[in-house]
Parts: sequence; structure tokens; C-alpha cells
Amino acid sequence: MDLDRIKSLIDAMTASDLNEMEFSEGGWSLRLVRRAQPNDMVQAPVNTAPSTRSRQRPTRAEPDAAPNREANVAAPLFGIVHLQPAPDAPAFVSVGQAVTAGTPLCVIEAMKMFHEVRAEQDGTVSAILVASGQEVEAGQELMRFA
Repeated sequence: MDLDRIKSLIDAMTASDLNEMEFSEGGWSLRLVRRAQPNDMVQAPVNTAPSTRSRQRPTRAEPDAAPNREANVAAPLFGIVHLQPAPDAPAFVSVGQAVTAGTPLCVIEAMKMFHEVRAEQDGTVSAILVASGQEVEAGQELMRFA
């Protein structure tokens, strides 16, 4: 597989709405995955309890206000979310649990492949916004951290 072929595959993925693409040729295999950028994420409606959906962050008028430490974890791709490693196993994380960067949070199954979603920073899980077995969209908010 030559560099021109790889560039053409990247251009093809950029021109489409694909989030993931895999290509094999002549013993070579190339896998391209598009990660959602924070400013590109669109908040899709989430099937949650009304109290979670109506929660909004307060806005502050003071310029010296402390930065809000709440962080969101979004699905990197479309698929089925699994909050536990096996049906009879405990969940990866639970609300109120402290986690460190790199801690597995859930797994997203797409096309019979499992993609692990890990914490990007230290924090405490403040909300889990999806149910195990639920279909999620790329960029959809999965969890919140405080």
C-alpha cells in the first residue's frame, strides 16, 4: 500500500460522514477512526430520566469565577454501549466512583468489534446517561464527571 493510496482513503473518509473505515490490500491493513472534536460534538437527545435531562449548569456573570470542572465523556463512534464487561460482571464504573485517567468506563460494540472508552482525566462519575445495551450515536454524551 503506497502513500498516495493512503491519502486517497483519508480524503474519501473526510468527504463522507463515516466515523470508521478499514481497508486491506496486498497483505496490508489500514484502519481509520474519526474522533469527535469537542467543538464538533452535537448534543443528541438522550433517553434518560427527566431529572437528568433538565439539569443545566448555572451561568456566572463574574469574570473571576472558578472554572467548571464538570467534564463529559462522549461516544467516539456509533454502536451499542455496554456498561459491564460481561452480562454477569459488575459495571466498569458507578455514579460516585472516583476514577483516574485511563480507567475503562464502558465498551462500544460496532460491527462485531469492541471499542473501549477510557477516562481522559481524573474525576468522579457524577452521572451515567445511557443504559447498557442502548444504541448510541457518535458524539452522544455517555457520562459526566465532576
